[in-house]
Amino acid sequence: MTELRVAILSSSTLEVIERPLAAALRDRGFDPSFWIAGFGQFRQEILNPQSGLYAHDPSVVLLYLDGEDLFRDLLHNPFASLADQRRATGRQVAEDVASLAETIASRLPKATVVLNTASLAPLGPLTGLEYNSEFGVNDAVEEYNHAIAEFARRHSGAVVLDAAGLAATLGFSRWRDARMWYLARLRLSRDALAALAAGYAGLILARVGKIKKCIAVDLDNTLWGGIVGEDGFDGIKLGEDGIGLAFAEFQEELLNLYRKGVLLAVCSKNNPDDALQVIRKHPGMRLREEHFAALRINWEDKATNLQALAEELNIGLDSFVFIDDNPVERSWVRQSIPDVIVPEWPKDPVDYKAALLEIGVRYFPKLGITAEDRKRGEVYQAQAARRQLASSGTTLEDFYRALEMRVRIGRADAFTIPRIAQLTQKTNQFNLTTRRYTEAEIRVARDDEHTEIFWLELNDKFGPSGVVGVLILKENVSGEWNIDTFLLSCRVMGRTVENAFLAAIAQETGASRLIGEYLPTPKNAPVKDLYERLGFQHSHDVDGRRVWSLDDARKLEVPPWFEITIERSTAASGTSER
Repeated sequence: MTELRVAILSSSTLEVIERPLAAALRDRGFDPSFWIAGFGQFRQEILNPQSGLYAHDPSVVLLYLDGEDLFRDLLHNPFASLADQRRATGRQVAEDVASLAETIASRLPKATVVLNTASLAPLGPLTGLEYNSEFGVNDAVEEYNHAIAEFARRHSGAVVLDAAGLAATLGFSRWRDARMWYLARLRLSRDALAALAAGYAGLILARVGKIKKCIAVDLDNTLWGGIVGEDGFDGIKLGEDGIGLAFAEFQEELLNLYRKGVLLAVCSKNNPDDALQVIRKHPGMRLREEHFAALRINWEDKATNLQALAEELNIGLDSFVFIDDNPVERSWVRQSIPDVIVPEWPKDPVDYKAALLEIGVRYFPKLGITAEDRKRGEVYQAQAARRQLASSGTTLEDFYRALEMRVRIGRADAFTIPRIAQLTQKTNQFNLTTRRYTEAEIRVARDDEHTEIFWLELNDKFGPSGVVGVLILKENVSGEWNIDTFLLSCRVMGRTVENAFLAAIAQETGASRLIGEYLPTPKNAPVKDLYERLGFQHSHDVDGRRVWSLDDARKLEVPPWFEITIERSTAASGTSER
């Protein structure tokens, strides 16, 4: 175990955190020794260079300051100050705490000073007035939290534990223990002490870099619902609705860990061809083959496969967390490879996401993202990055090219019909006719030889947007194609995706004359001039609809900043040509 000297200072009684914190640290490979300041003695201990704090020579200093202590005066009379004064109070308190942290850092330059965000009880004398009058207290706390976070970002020796987030997760009524406050000046409940100890342990783990490196996941009933070898590609549960959405959201959280620099691996007893088809082609998959650092999909036992993964990735078995829905497999790996972390796993997929988030906090805490991490994708910053790129002073064409947009287009099938129907039902801004369709209606239309239904999926340098576009064409008696539905999700508007979509479809279908309609609604004004921009001519108006036509649609061109892939289904199994 790694020796770790810890000092604890607090604005209220906190000695009782030693036991749960020691247990949490030992569980993570530390051998801690503690020095704990007396009740409310944090300032004296910090300012006195001869104090027990400095004699202990800690490598970690936990300075826990409770919001009710920091803002005691404000809480005693919340009607005494107005908003500007309260915000100034928040900044002043933060400056005082930052000064104390700097004093510690100057005398213990190798130590990490752990500060915390503050929170207040949600019920108080200002209930109803807090956000509806000139009085309030939370703006001071918010100012304080912001300033403390800014301080930690500027000072490498300081980090912040989000105690306010822990309190909100637990629930403030469970976070506080009123009886213990009056008996021992201890504000925190037993549950709060456990949560705080776990939070500190995870943060310390991140600080010293002793985090796990890889999550290895099973496939059937873990990454998706069902058994692909029995239920088939069409029958597994994974997508936008029902229990399939629970698996999709679980994958999204795995993807977030990947974006933080965590390695993902597959360890599954399965037919490789069946499993890889799902990973590579299933539209519900959030994770693709490129997201996995290594795959072991075979009929070997999982302990053997984990050992092979460790060799391939050149990391120790103690760097792995293994996730599997099957308790027998979990037990086997625990017995065979004690170094691998094998957490218990929920029986119900609706709890998978929450369980993974807890694993992320416990075993994969991060205090920052390195350049190497960013190379694996920073999708959580995608929208901000796009906005920054758009406002960087480049031309629109340069902006579009810089996005590196990749479009995948295909015809409606069993996997995309639910999403297509959902988009017709919910899309309002970029929707030329706002016709709503059920899944059953989409299926019927798909089987009509005079109807073509296309979907569009967009990816760019910042990550995937998913299926965001629908185009429904209906052939009339004259052999012309009427655009029954043309829509895009509002989150991809303004990137000329519509130009690429319509041009690619015109080339794919060989359509010559296209007829489009615009039916005004209270929300679709942004596309009122779309057909005119695309080169259509206004034909006539009928029943409140403006009708447009394009005589030679094959002249439409895909903008050069798009990479287009057309999925052409060749079999019910979902194989495709490009």
